[in-house]
Amino acid sequence: MAEYDQCADMFEDNATLDVWSELKGKSAILAAMSARPSDLLTRHIMTNILITVIDERQATGVSYLTLYRKIGKLNRGEEKTPFTGPAAVGQYNDEFVLTKDGWRFSRRKAHFTFMNPDAFPDKAN
Repeated sequence: MAEYDQCADMFEDNATLDVWSELKGKSAILAAMSARPSDLLTRHIMTNILITVIDERQATGVSYLTLYRKIGKLNRGEEKTPFTGPAAVGQYNDEFVLTKDGWRFSRRKAHFTFMNPDAFPDKAN
């Protein structure tokens, strides 16, 4: 089940998300997420998370990402969806800002070190 509203709420209003291209603003981030295929399933496994506090209102972070991705029919119940391994491995470089609603991303940029092109048929390789 896609929870794109909750995901977009992790960003401050004027944030930038840079994965395949730069998206500027929470509304653009939400629109891009909502336009994803309805049969897309992803899992982001984050490790080696390091947050550096700059001051009371700013911080930076880095986290390693192992991304699993499937487009198409998913098996439900006892039958499992076939597994071909990670779609990508890389890292996120983040900037955070303290808002009236708490800490939010002001910038998030993905860097993929390894990528399985078969997992991204919707992207130019």
